[in-house]
Amino acid sequence: MSTDTSFLDSLAVERLDRLLFRGTPNQWPNKHVFGGHVVAQAMEAATRTVDPAFKLHGLHSYFLRPGIADLPIIYDVDPIRDGRSFVTRRVVAIQNGEAIFSISVSFHVGEDGLEHQIDMPNVPMPEELEDDEAYYSRILRALGKNPKSFKQMPFEMRSVDRMDLDNLQPKDPVCGYWFRFTDEIEDDPVLHARLMAYISDFAFLSANLRPHAMIPRDERLKTVASLDHAMWFHRNRIDVRDWIYYKTEGYWTGKGRGLARGALYARDGRLLASTAQESLLRLKKED
Repeated sequence: MSTDTSFLDSLAVERLDRLLFRGTPNQWPNKHVFGGHVVAQAMEAATRTVDPAFKLHGLHSYFLRPGIADLPIIYDVDPIRDGRSFVTRRVVAIQNGEAIFSISVSFHVGEDGLEHQIDMPNVPMPEELEDDEAYYSRILRALGKNPKSFKQMPFEMRSVDRMDLDNLQPKDPVCGYWFRFTDEIEDDPVLHARLMAYISDFAFLSANLRPHAMIPRDERLKTVASLDHAMWFHRNRIDVRDWIYYKTEGYWTGKGRGLARGALYARDGRLLASTAQESLLRLKKED
């Protein structure tokens, strides 16, 4: 177990009834409820209603309303299908009597079949890259600002071809970063899958802004938010304690929205999971 379980405790859900669970939002200083947090909690609620012989293989979710940071979240699980090969659960996250998030989660017994994957891109290994937190601290100090550590997430991240905050220029929408979980945790593949799903929502939509020389905090943007999130798990054994490369592609941007696709690779090149997300990228109206 972790010597500091506060983060994992914040992700845990409490069972209220056979198909009803309760969780707490993440406690970030900006009072923003992180989408990956809600995804991970809904995954746990769904998984706890399924026979362990069935392994998670896919999820499709929609963010319906902004979460409220100081209210519990109720997760209502609908056991819509129990088949011989597949099991499906639908979960609705509720605050103040309103749905803020919905997700369909699919589980599969696993079968023998054809196998192939698109190989991991040729990118620098994490040991060759500067830590993201160290980079941003260095830039902020150079701008005369006091950097604040973002320890709400116990993940270490190292970006490939990051945006230069001191000189923003258009960049290729295909990019990515390495990450790993820094706390000590159990060797539990279900927990590791949840943690990978948690981080898969982080900085995903940034790929759609790169060709426009923008970052999510750009003053020209009025609203930046995830609209949905989908994920497919290709391996049952995932270890987030070792480095994982998250390739992100800003596949299309237009009409105030952006579509991104992603692929998560173990450092030995195995494709662990794939993602897709549409985001809202609403510009401020000109005066």
